[in-house]
Amino acid sequence: VSTLCTVSSGINAEYGYIERLLACADICLQPSNWKRIVLGAILLASKVWDDQAVWNVDYCQIMKDLQVEDVNELERQFLELIQFNINVQQAAYAKYYFDLRSAAEQHGLQLPVDTLDIKRAKKLEAWSQNEEYDKLADMAEAGPVKAMSLENLSKRRPSLAVIS
Repeated sequence: VSTLCTVSSGINAEYGYIERLLACADICLQPSNWKRIVLGAILLASKVWDDQAVWNVDYCQIMKDLQVEDVNELERQFLELIQFNINVQQAAYAKYYFDLRSAAEQHGLQLPVDTLDIKRAKKLEAWSQNEEYDKLADMAEAGPVKAMSLENLSKRRPSLAVIS
């Protein structure tokens, strides 16, 4: 728990992916599989939620006993087992946040992030919308594209797959 609590609130996504994997694949965390399950969740979350995702080869440089092919296969299997559902609903994200916060408090730890009050939630939502518009502006500067829908630009639509 102490390791989990030192990571930013982005861990909520990993928590969600692990929970989804356990439910969809009908598997249990075991001493023999928990590390690979956590690594699979971190791989996905870093690519989906972080602005600057880490490449699979970067993980291999940190964990010397991993091969890129093995990490690629782990990521592919994880995606298949969660049925390529990488979306984390707002309500689930909030649940994971408070679950992790409670677990930290039970172990005498504090999450290193600000509490999520209404003001902070609105600020994060505004930031998220600004990021969407910034991406749109970057695409416009890059030149014309064959087709692009602007429908529901300010609303996130769940992605059904991750293509790496």
